Amino acid sequence: MPDIPERLQDAGHRLEDDWNVAAVRRGLLDSLMYSVGKGPEQATDRDWFVATALFARSRAVERWLLSLHAVHRGSKHVYYLSLEFLIGRLLLDTLNNLGLRDVTAKALSDLGIDFGTTQEIEPDAPLGNGGLGRLAACFMESMATLGIPAYGYGIRYNYGLFRQAISDGWQQE
Repeated sequence: MPDIPERLQDAGHRLEDDWNVAAVRRGLLDSLMYSVGKGPEQATDRDWFVATALFARSRAVERWLLSLHAVHRGSKHVYYLSLEFLIGRLLLDTLNNLGLRDVTAKALSDLGIDFGTTQEIEPDAPLGNGGLGRLAACFMESMATLGIPAYGYGIRYNYGLFRQAISDGWQQE
């Protein structure tokens, strides 16, 4: 891989070598201890969710840096604007995309943690209401799958999403 910093090249190889139950279990425990600040005995279900999400992020970041390096070598980009993106829950999707779902489930099970309970803690990201938001998310996922460098832009509301109804011709929030 020319022009890619040696540290990142090594990181990519290390990731593939470390995708076994023992390495994932060690990564989960490290995330729990050093990022969440708890040991396995004190950790709640939410703590295990956060540790698992941080572990998944750490595995994705090195790959992301490799792809960023390739993108910044002069390729064109897509900038997609949508008022909403319904991306759903990301933990399971990220672990699937990294090829780590089954090994993470096994590592958590070995630690006495139910993977189903852990993934159910994550709420849906409140970034939209319906079909157009889901369509925008599908477009972004498709571009990622095809290797098209793309950025999604949306609107961030100060107070998040709100419910709106029309009553007697007036908007109610």
